[in-house]
Amino acid sequence: MAVKRREALIEQEEIEGGELNLIPYLDIVTNLMLFLLASISAGILLGQLNTMLPDKAPAGASANEPKPDTNPDEIPLKMVVSVTKEQIILWSVSQREGTLQSPRLVLPRIGLDGNRCDGGYMCESGWCDPGKAVCGPNPEGEQRRLPVFDYRELNRVLKEIATKYYTPSKKRPLDTYQAVLMADDSTPYETLISVMGAMRCPMPEIGEASERCYLPSNDEILTKAENPVDDFNRLYDTTRVDYDPEKHALFNDILFSRGFE
Repeated sequence: MAVKRREALIEQEEIEGGELNLIPYLDIVTNLMLFLLASISAGILLGQLNTMLPDKAPAGASANEPKPDTNPDEIPLKMVVSVTKEQIILWSVSQREGTLQSPRLVLPRIGLDGNRCDGGYMCESGWCDPGKAVCGPNPEGEQRRLPVFDYRELNRVLKEIATKYYTPSKKRPLDTYQAVLMADDSTPYETLISVMGAMRCPMPEIGEASERCYLPSNDEILTKAENPVDDFNRLYDTTRVDYDPEKHALFNDILFSRGFE
């Protein structure tokens, strides 16, 4: 009873004095902190990458305008691969490799019955038998109709562009590996994966073994290492290694966009 009277007295004094009892709030904050720390250590909190470009830039804004004294070879081409249901358009924001009105490359839709193919990914039906697309279910009975394009030609032209600007015996700046993949909401996921594969690495000739290309990196450990090439992780230091389009990435830093407003 004495404890209760004392608690009531303290509570009354707090009310009259205008002070808040912060102990319950501190308990809540402490519990939240413990929960967050436990979540981080358990790997429950996941990071989210923003893979969408802004719908439009603020008025008067400029996107990474190069300095006046910048070497033209070091200015990013800002390549864009636009994908619709019927065609792929390759162009550049810098206008050095085509524009949207006059693109560098236009690839119509293929993958229909009888078209040449080197794998199921080049057939709308997902089935290649042998060397020709087959419109119909594959051996597993799956029936698909995916937009398919000449990914090898897209890869060939991107490799040609990279070779033109970054060889011979040149160091390719890290930001020049960036390109935009612009696709509407109706483009299937499988089609986007094939387009991204054509943008990232040089494709081998039909029948040749495929090896993962070396990706550019500014990792601190690699940049300080004696060997500028990490053969295990297939990475290389762009500041110390000359660009080689035969084994290095083409445009592996891919940004996604839904188009213009």
